[in-house]
Amino acid sequence: MNESGWRRLYAVLVVHSIRDVVRYKSFLLLVAVLIAADRLFQHYLRPQQTPLALPPLSQLGPAWAAWSFEEAPRRLWTFAADGRAFAALVGLFALKELISLWPSSDMRRMHRGERSRSGIMGALAALRAGQVVWDATASAILVGIGFAWCALAYVPARALWLATGWPGWLAVCGALIGLVAPAIFAGFSYSSKLAVVSRGSFGGKLALFLRLFSDWPLFWQSWVFCLARMAAEGLFGLAVPVWAFATLDSVWLRVAIASACAAPAYSYVKMAGFKFFLEMYKPFPLVHDEFRDYYVSFRL
Repeated sequence: MNESGWRRLYAVLVVHSIRDVVRYKSFLLLVAVLIAADRLFQHYLRPQQTPLALPPLSQLGPAWAAWSFEEAPRRLWTFAADGRAFAALVGLFALKELISLWPSSDMRRMHRGERSRSGIMGALAALRAGQVVWDATASAILVGIGFAWCALAYVPARALWLATGWPGWLAVCGALIGLVAPAIFAGFSYSSKLAVVSRGSFGGKLALFLRLFSDWPLFWQSWVFCLARMAAEGLFGLAVPVWAFATLDSVWLRVAIASACAAPAYSYVKMAGFKFFLEMYKPFPLVHDEFRDYYVSFRL
């Protein structure tokens, strides 16, 4: 990427993303979501211990390796054999749609100049069943890719741990899984954005989606961006709110701290993520034609 490309990317991810977050006030709804999350945490999660029975962090090493390579497969098999596993997967997909497909529909309308005051209702009304089915298909493919990679990392590491007892194999396994995590994150991000594109056939959009894993510039730039995005969302969108919910007694102080930190940060990374998607997929006619006016209006 040349100097003008980096200058354009800075303007997209910093200047224009912050401007549009303020302009469309897309963080306001998240405050209500955080209030609901606080109630859920206080009533259902805070008093309970984790059902996974994880070893304490002070025993990080042999105890965690033993749990990961011996106990985890049994618990995973028990969960998979439980009829509630399917319901849990359906619930996770519904949550994924809520936090990605609806905002992507809203931001599509923003970047096409179609967004009005009724942003939420308009974004929901613009969604079609075919888009949900396409997103489900792309997500299933992505889960398959992620599961295959994790298996290629986990199975040899487990065999080597059983043979040697060296807990370092858990770190090797975790590093290999972590290596692909930003790419999988990018895939989930791009799937919802491609889903709301009104042009293109079902198969054509899938082929474009899978370019993430075959187009090297698209892959490495997406990997770097999503690594930074995961770090930002993990800190501001998860760690700080969980800390506030778990340690502070005042409900108003908890919600205020969580809202002041998580809502603007989450809204910003969502907006920046959509604009980054538009930059990465600009060379492809399917996306370029959908957002032609945006590309024409934003030239550096």
